[in-house]
Amino acid sequence: MSQSGCGFASTLCRICVDLSLAESRKEALDVLASGCTRVMSAKGCALRLLDEKREILELGASYGLSEKYLSKGPVELAKAPLDADVIHGEVVDIEDVSKEKRILYPEEAAREGIGSMLCVPLRVKDRIIGVLRVYRSEPHESTADEISTALTLAAQGGNILEKFRLREEREALAEVAQAISSSLDVGTVLKSIVRCAAETLHFKGASVRLLDEEGKGLVMNATHGLSGAYVEKGPVEVEKSPLDREILSGKPVRVMEDEMDAKLQYPEETRREGIRSMFGLPLQIKGKPVGVLRVYASVPYRFTVDDEEFLTALANQGAIAIENARLFQQLRKTYEDLTQDVWKWYDWGKRPPRL
Repeated sequence: MSQSGCGFASTLCRICVDLSLAESRKEALDVLASGCTRVMSAKGCALRLLDEKREILELGASYGLSEKYLSKGPVELAKAPLDADVIHGEVVDIEDVSKEKRILYPEEAAREGIGSMLCVPLRVKDRIIGVLRVYRSEPHESTADEISTALTLAAQGGNILEKFRLREEREALAEVAQAISSSLDVGTVLKSIVRCAAETLHFKGASVRLLDEEGKGLVMNATHGLSGAYVEKGPVEVEKSPLDREILSGKPVRVMEDEMDAKLQYPEETRREGIRSMFGLPLQIKGKPVGVLRVYASVPYRFTVDDEEFLTALANQGAIAIENARLFQQLRKTYEDLTQDVWKWYDWGKRPPRL
């Protein structure tokens, strides 16, 4: 870094301020990519965000790099050992790209004029959500100060991205709350819940099943992202579904692909649907289970504590909607019974009034 100490500190502070003022995820990523390039006097910068559900790194933002280079191909973790190392928490400094065997697209890097590359993890709390890459035109070994600067910017970027994640979840919960306040139709609310669960967290699909009157079966009430064949695969009997028995006991349950035979009533149908992991939570009213919220992933995804907190909030809202509908039906029944009784007491005619 060639800037003076005062100029460098001023630029770094300006980047942090601009990040805090960003009004969207895209704007924040663009600020981070361009600011990192400037403060580190580099050729360019790219930010790739981890899609854990597909096990790839998606381009979030870039600066100083050509469209041709950026569109060179997908970054799949299984085929990108360098990025896999960064996702596991390592800082990877490549002094000479032409001599590095872990580079996924060496020919494209040479054509782009990339001589060296510094890669650091993007962190949120104790979780790594992506990779920040700094590119230079010439071979270069990063100094301790340069690595520290990249890590500082990555940490700031991770914090800002977490802010937008929480905002998206709040907006989803507000949408469901609006559905609850504007409708006593349980089906409408549950459809909103499964859509928010799948779309906000970018899962393959979601479903809500409610216990039947006898408490022996789970009846499908709402789905999102699932095929008709899977939804109609057959009745879910609590006695034959270890997963649902465990959920209905009051516990959230994660299921990985190798556990499906032991925990699911329909493991083969689940695999045919392309589901490789799932997470289930109970819907409870005053501590009594009334149903199950499930979300489904198309990769062996390990559901996080953040996922669980958001889905628990959705499940709680679903339970509120069910309880509201139940209380409304009780109130309506009480009103109908009272009206019938009053009509009979006063003998106002052969027929009671229409309600």
